[in-house]
Amino acid sequence: MGDSYQFDDDERHEWRDKIREVIYKHPEIQEELDPVEKLNKMQKLMADYPLVVDEDDPDWPEDADGWGFNLGQFFDKITIKNAKKDNDDDNYDSENEVVWQDDDYIRPIKHIRTAQWEETVFKDISPLIILVHNRYKRPKENERVWNELEKAVHIIWNCRLPSPRCVAVDAVVEDALVSVLNVSVFPEVIFTKAGKILYRERGIRTADELSKMMAFFYYGAAKPPCLDCLGNSQEMIPSVAIES
Repeated sequence: MGDSYQFDDDERHEWRDKIREVIYKHPEIQEELDPVEKLNKMQKLMADYPLVVDEDDPDWPEDADGWGFNLGQFFDKITIKNAKKDNDDDNYDSENEVVWQDDDYIRPIKHIRTAQWEETVFKDISPLIILVHNRYKRPKENERVWNELEKAVHIIWNCRLPSPRCVAVDAVVEDALVSVLNVSVFPEVIFTKAGKILYRERGIRTADELSKMMAFFYYGAAKPPCLDCLGNSQEMIPSVAIES
C-alpha cells in the first residue's frame, strides 16, 4: 500500500529491543499453548485494544497516537538520548551535533515581525527590551549580545522576579521596522517602558551588566556604573505603518 509505513533496520531493532525489555520485566508470563484459550485471549485483546477505531467514536482517546490507542498503553515512555561520538571519529562534526530541547523550554528572547509590532508594543505596556541584530554585520558581536541578554534574563529569573519581555528584530528581514527604530549600528539593545524608549545600549555588555540595567529600569535598583552617562530620554516608541 502506498500509505503504509516501512520500518528501517534501526527502527526495527529499536522496537524489538523495547519489546524484549517489556517481556523481561514480566518473566513469569508463559506462552499460552492451548489453542482454544489462546483464541479467547486474542479476542479479548482485540476487544480491549481495537486496531481500527472510528474517529467519530466518543470514546476515542484524546492522547491517541493516530490509531485510536496510545502506544504508552503497551510501552514505557521512550526517550531519545543524544549519544556523543568520540572525537577520534573521522566523520564526527561537532558543529552539527544535535542538541535536544524540552518541548516546554521557555525561550527568553522571541523574534517578532513587523506585523506583530503594534500589538507587542502598544497593547501590552509592560517592560520590553528590544534586541535589533544583523547576522551579516558584526555577526560575532550580535551573537554574543544575544547570549549575554539570555543569561541576564536567567539571572532575573533566579532572583524570583518576572523578567521584562525580550524580543528580537532581524534587521535583514525587517528593514522597515529597523529604519523606524533609527538603528544603524548592530547590535543594539533598546530598553522601553510604557511606550517610551528609556535607553539605547550600543556597546557589548555582559550578562551581569545587562541584569543590573534591568534591575535599575524596572525594579527600582541603584544605577549601575555602566549607566553613569544616562540622560533623561523622552523618546517615544515609534509606530509602524503596515502595508496592506
